[in-house]
Amino acid sequence: MPTDSGADVRAKASRFFPRWEQADLPPAPAITLRSWTALIGPGLLMVGSNIGGGEWLFGPIVTARYGGSLMWIATISIACQVFYNLSIMRYTLYTGEPIFLGFFRSWPGPKFWAVFYLMLDLGGIFPYLASNAAVPLAAVILGHLPGAGDDSLLRTLSYVIFLSALIPLIFGGKIYNAIERIMVTKLVLVLGYLMFIGLFMVRWETWLDIFSGFVKFGQLPDTEIDWATLAAFAAIAGAGGLSNMNFSNYTREKGWGMGSLVGAIPSMVGGKKIRLSHVGKVFPLSEGNLTRWKGWILHIVRDQVAIWSVGCVLGMALPSLLSLEFIPGAEVAGHAAAAMTARGIADRSGEIYWYLTLLCGFIVLAPGQMSDIDGVVRRWTDVIWTGSSRAQKLEGHQVRNIYYTILLGYVIWGLIALRLTPNPLVLAIFTGTLRNIGLGFTSLHSLYVNRNLLPRELRLPWYLQAGLVLAFVFFMGITAIVFHQKWTQLMGG
Repeated sequence: MPTDSGADVRAKASRFFPRWEQADLPPAPAITLRSWTALIGPGLLMVGSNIGGGEWLFGPIVTARYGGSLMWIATISIACQVFYNLSIMRYTLYTGEPIFLGFFRSWPGPKFWAVFYLMLDLGGIFPYLASNAAVPLAAVILGHLPGAGDDSLLRTLSYVIFLSALIPLIFGGKIYNAIERIMVTKLVLVLGYLMFIGLFMVRWETWLDIFSGFVKFGQLPDTEIDWATLAAFAAIAGAGGLSNMNFSNYTREKGWGMGSLVGAIPSMVGGKKIRLSHVGKVFPLSEGNLTRWKGWILHIVRDQVAIWSVGCVLGMALPSLLSLEFIPGAEVAGHAAAAMTARGIADRSGEIYWYLTLLCGFIVLAPGQMSDIDGVVRRWTDVIWTGSSRAQKLEGHQVRNIYYTILLGYVIWGLIALRLTPNPLVLAIFTGTLRNIGLGFTSLHSLYVNRNLLPRELRLPWYLQAGLVLAFVFFMGITAIVFHQKWTQLMGG
């Protein structure tokens, strides 16, 4: 078992990137009835962001095809992601840096990891949420689910949605603040509407089928299973892929732990006074700092267990509840699940629910594209800001120059990808498979960083380390099943 001291860790971490500075750890917020808003942080923001592709696309598809018996896959996925999120947030509490910089600080160094993670980031750079959000919007315009003759309309709407997702990233002073406001608003609207439909239009037998499915571990239906769809379902239950690293970034941006001493990325408009340090800050292992550390650990556990995981279960269960109630046993083709559900609700309760449910689907999908864009751009901004000798000469507020340069490149790529995109569901399944690989591997990488770049007193307890190994086995295992099934089908087996 490693026994590195704080000095040993700082020396090890500075082999490839600049050496951390030192300062005392600020105290964690005290949560009372009057200060409950201190609970609004990465967990609540990411619940709003994560109710997206997996919940609105794959949850309804899986339950419409197989019933609620496979919801246990979401349970394992969300639990594994809690282990992962606590690990990477712990790194940020100690250093004020996002975990992506921790990966680049580890052996064999940034040149290797830059190439490696550029390949893994393929799971996040496709704007599949914009292309899928175009479907309910087109259905509202047309009055029916778009067909093969409506490709031009779908593509145009996907361009508009994709470009509109950039607007909140430009204004607000601190980019994080704009994202947080939008995602909390989305969360209230979506969960409020779905809960209303669930309580007043769905039978209790359907509730029991869905929620009991979360604990029916290992149960599989008798029919043939499309493991590619289930793998995508697992990948996007919760956050999924490299997008989980946003928890680490947003821990800094929220000012938790040492993040409050490092700063944040300012927006293009209104962010001139906001600065970001080029390097992280760590605290000496004094008695006072270690006491405050325990307060911060409690704070992130509360954020993940009481807020994020519960929100993810509800976000996965409620759309699935509706599909099982209104289109049970349906053979869902392509991206039709949400629209078929909307039609089922409208046929039973009135045409107004066709439009309301489609609008809900649009609100679910479109803002998620914004956080996906921000996550990709933010990861590489942080690496350049800390690792480039040229970038280190810039003033703290000029980090936005790097952020928006990368953002411009992403926009150009996104428009090309939308032009070449096949069926939106095909793109989502491909993205989900890549996300499983990314999350599986980074689970082990975060374990390595935790054991080598954090002092012994601050490392994960053994059961959370075991949870990271479980995450690797689960996400890589379900991906291996997909490859095996597709290879067998390809070979005619």
